[in-house]
Order: sequence, then structure tokens, then C-alpha cells
Amino acid sequence: MTDLATEKTQVLSDASEAQPEVRWAEPAPKKRGKKGLWFGIGIPVALLACGAVAVGTIFIAPGVTVLGADVGMTTLDSAEAAVASAVADATVTISVDGEQKTLTGTDLGLTIDAAQTARDIKNAYPLWKIGDWSPGAVDADLSVDTQTAEAALSATFADKYTDPVNAQIEYNDGAYSVVPSENGQGIDIDTLIADLSTELAAAPAVQALAAGVGPIQATSSPSISLVASITETEPDLTTDEAKTTADSLNAAIDSVSFTLDGDTVDTVPAETVASWIDVTVSDAGEVEIATKNDEIEKYVTEVPGRVGQEATDADVVVDANHNVLKTITEGHDGYEVTSTDGATDEISASLTSMQPATVALTGEKVAHKTTERFRRAVVAKSEGYTYFYETVNGGEEKLVKTTAMALGKEGHDTQVGDYTVYAQLTTQNMGDCDADGNLVPGGRFGYCTANVPWISYFNGDQGFHGTYWHNNFGPGAYMSHGCVNLSESDAEWTYRFLQVGSPVKVTA
Repeated sequence: MTDLATEKTQVLSDASEAQPEVRWAEPAPKKRGKKGLWFGIGIPVALLACGAVAVGTIFIAPGVTVLGADVGMTTLDSAEAAVASAVADATVTISVDGEQKTLTGTDLGLTIDAAQTARDIKNAYPLWKIGDWSPGAVDADLSVDTQTAEAALSATFADKYTDPVNAQIEYNDGAYSVVPSENGQGIDIDTLIADLSTELAAAPAVQALAAGVGPIQATSSPSISLVASITETEPDLTTDEAKTTADSLNAAIDSVSFTLDGDTVDTVPAETVASWIDVTVSDAGEVEIATKNDEIEKYVTEVPGRVGQEATDADVVVDANHNVLKTITEGHDGYEVTSTDGATDEISASLTSMQPATVALTGEKVAHKTTERFRRAVVAKSEGYTYFYETVNGGEEKLVKTTAMALGKEGHDTQVGDYTVYAQLTTQNMGDCDADGNLVPGGRFGYCTANVPWISYFNGDQGFHGTYWHNNFGPGAYMSHGCVNLSESDAEWTYRFLQVGSPVKVTA
């Protein structure tokens, strides 16, 4: 044991005063006893030393406080009880807008692992480590059940609270939309708890070690005063969170489809999918989605009849590179659905999780065939005729039609060369015409022909068109300003036979 002892130098009656000072004091001189009397007591010196060490390992050093509880010169069990009591019985006076109420630590959901805290303190500050005496307040881990604190505060200061309102999700006009949330108000619990933790950590405890006697007890659990503020409280489901959910729902109802052998064979309208689900928001702000499986199943059972079809072969006009210029008949594969097992459950699971649903049907696909028609025209000037040819699926070219024609007059020759139809019109005013088809004097052409029908241009302003103002067609007929004049019926047939991209050859 050391030859130093501590003495009480100050006892505080008010917890708001400064921490008591514990200082070292010189010990009083020891009185010498007679040797026979000392040994007559029957306690060897070595045994006395062992007893001091034993005490030093049992007790916590003086001058240790935690959360306002004085645990100096206490045993482990006493320290544990003191820490638990300090937290549970702490009185907290809270002022809100001038109104004051007092609650306990238990009311506010304050808890601490008192046993572990006591062990940590004893291990860090044992009585025998004199150099570590009087460290003052030490750290401790305090837990707060915010729900308990919130419940106590809202019950105590009921007039300071208004409940927030969750956002809602509704289906209107073909899409899910959001009814905005509303904020409530209440005590700023986070700030209050932070202030409370700070005050508890700094709570003073009156402590000292009287010279030659046991420890003097500290004050009881701390009493703390706090000023709380009012803050807005968000609902469990905010407007932004609901919008995110609504976007996911809209994406899901727009993406329910059935496939067969990799082809999308049926896409369910979004409005129909929306009728399969009920969307609600719970009081806790959880978005709950319930599917109407009987309605889904009803749709699923109709899929085979809606999807099943014979193959329809395609018929198209192409250019020399097999690019489609016109679709005469749209081609469709044939499908036969043999099973829809599991489709309802798959759709239900996808919608519940707000995910797209692509259901692979069991069945067979019959691919359609395509007929490709390559068409061209030859304008034989010397013969007075235009010849129209067609090649089907790369086979033998066949002459389809021969039409008499009239060509450009002298000075307006129909030009020889290889061309491609680049534009087609059902009717047009040609020459110097206004919008009503009347001649505009002084124009470049010097004429106006209104409402010329069925034009297929292939070389600048030269092309095939119908002619209603003369009937002179065939060899030696030179009637135009460079175009290939045809009868109105032949011009319409030409317009429909050739397409933009079809080749035209003009020979001498």
C-alpha cells in the first residue's frame, strides 16, 4: 500500500456546481507500537499486504463517474447497479414552447449494458492503480429506443404533434399517379436525444474519499433540463418514394407479353393489366400489391385462340439488292399454342414485384414464306412501246405488259439511259401553273396542264404519266415535252406496278 491517502476537500450540495476536487494530502505520522503487541495481534505483515492487494482488485478507483453515476470505491455489482439506476431514474425536464414536463430515463427508452460498463470501468480503473485515481467522467455506450421516446413525448406533449399523411398511388387515365403526402410535426427527437446524451455524459457527481474511512456516496441519478424544438416529420411513404413506385408499376403494366419460339405473339394492354391488380398503402407506408388471379387466368385461357393462326405468306416488290420497295401482302408466321401452364402464377409474381412479365408459351411456330418480285420497265423509243418485266424469287424474267406510248417532240427528246423511279404522284399540275391549275404567263415552260394523273418520275422532270388531252400512242407518236405519255388506265397500272426504286431503261 502507498503511504499517501486522500481526503475530502469539497462536498457539493448543488449538482450544477463544479466537480469536487480530490487532491493528495500528506499522511499523518504513524505511531510506533511495541513489537510484542504488534505480533501479538497474530497477523503477519505479509498477510496484511495480501489483503490490501485483494481489496485493490475488488474495488474501483475513486473519482470515477459515468453518466452522472459515481462508481468510485464500489464493487463490480454496486457499480452495475449504480449505472443502471442512473440511466433508468434520471429525470429529464423538457421544455417545449414554454411548457415543461418531466420524464424519466425509462420513459424515454434509455438503456445501457450496465454489467459490461461496470466491467470496463473496473478493468480500466482498479483501486490498486493509484496513478489512475480521479479520472472524472468516463465514456459509456448509451442506447435509446427512439420509438419509446417518441411515444412518451407525443403522449406528454400531445398538442405539439400532428400526424403525417402517407402518399397514395392511384390508377387514372391509363397510368398510375401519386396523391402527394403531407408532413406532420413533432419534437425533434434526434436533436433531443443528442442533447440528452451530452448532458448525461457531463452530469456531475459529488465524490471524494475521506481520509482513513470509506467512500462518501455521490448524489443520486442526474436531473437534466432540456429545451426541445418542433420539427416537421416526414410520412413513412413520401411523394418522391411513391412516384418511384408508380413509375415501376407503369413500367410493369406496359410490359406483359406472351412469346412462342422467341416471337412476341401477344401483348396485354396496360389498362387490362392494371385491372388485374389492387394497389394500397398501409399505415406503415408499405406499398401492397394484390393480384386478381382469376382475372389473369381468364385472359390466359383465351391466349391460344387469340394467338393460334395459319401461316400467311408474304408478297413483296424488291429492287435488285432485294430491298423491299412495297409490301403487297404482309406475311405472318403460324402459331399453335399447346400449353399455358404456369402463366397465371408467373404473371402474378412479376406484377407483385413490379417487374415486366414475359411468358414463354409452349407450342409450335410455322414460319411463313416470302414471294419476292423484281420489276423493271424498258422504254423502246424506236418501237413506240414500253415493256414491263417481272422476276419472281430469282426465277426466269417474264414480260408482264406492253403499253403503247407517246414520247417527247423534237427539241424535247425523251433521253436515252438507265434510270430509277425516284418519285410517284397521283396527280400534279405541270408547267407554269398556279395552285388552281391556271396558266401563269411568262413562265419557263410556256404552258400549263392541270391535274395530270398517275406520275412516276425517273429522270429529272421526265417520267410516265396519264394523258387525257390526246389519244395518239404508239410508233411515231411524239406528243410530249419529254415525258412518256400513256393512257390514263395504263399510267395507273404503271404507277402501281413500279415502285420508287424500280429500274427504268430508255433505249433508242
